[in-house]
Amino acid sequence: MLSITLNGINTQGENIADNGGIKEAYLAYNKWVERNGEEPYLPGLKYSGRQMFWVSAASIWCSKTRTEELQQLIVTDEHAPDKYRVIVPMSNMEYFARDFKCSVGSKMNPAKKCQIW
Repeated sequence: MLSITLNGINTQGENIADNGGIKEAYLAYNKWVERNGEEPYLPGLKYSGRQMFWVSAASIWCSKTRTEELQQLIVTDEHAPDKYRVIVPMSNMEYFARDFKCSVGSKMNPAKKCQIW
């Protein structure tokens, strides 16, 4: 198991961008829904259009990284590791918690959230 601490100073700017970007994309999606109506459920799935928005956004960061590469990226990359680019911004969004009915205090709906805009 990898035991290395992330350096938030290295990734701060991109973390802010990830939080703001997903929020703006979600607000834009909601405006689209207002104009066009709710999307139908996809066959075989029981997720609403808004839930599918989050699933789709998260799927961008699906990856498998070797431990050695992850250690190098943590030291040199201005981006947080992929899984944190999903978990952190989405757990900071009231919209996500509402759409998935996450209990307050759960991993994806912490009581204290970081909101920039």
